[in-house]
Amino acid sequence: MHSWHDFHITGYAVDGKRRELVFELEWPYDPSAEPKRAKLGFSGVECYFLEHDLGGNIVYSFEERPLREFLTEWTDRFETEYKWGWPKFWRPVPHPKRPVEVEREESLQTLSSMQLRCIELSSSYGLSGWILAVGSHHSSMDV
Repeated sequence: MHSWHDFHITGYAVDGKRRELVFELEWPYDPSAEPKRAKLGFSGVECYFLEHDLGGNIVYSFEERPLREFLTEWTDRFETEYKWGWPKFWRPVPHPKRPVEVEREESLQTLSSMQLRCIELSSSYGLSGWILAVGSHHSSMDV
């Protein structure tokens, strides 16, 4: 994946029906740099979590991380939120409550079989979070 370090996030959009999430990025420093503006898109989005949007956000990185590590880190949050249906892959069907280790392993198998990748957004300022998606792509935007 391209390094988007220090690009500014000028906007983002979610299309739930198409399962897409797109970030609009801008390089506000060197005017000769390419790309100056870009769209970074994620397709086959199963789930995402974004927080700390300050309107003017600066990317530190978009980095892939192992699914098992991600699920281990987020288990407590998923256990709190699943009763409201989030995320869809965690305890997805009504059944007796199982140990979290069983739930985590089943979720890992489900996400892996869907060929999902976990991309973590870290920021120098503002927006952070993660996206579970099948693919990613970027394109330059006209200035």
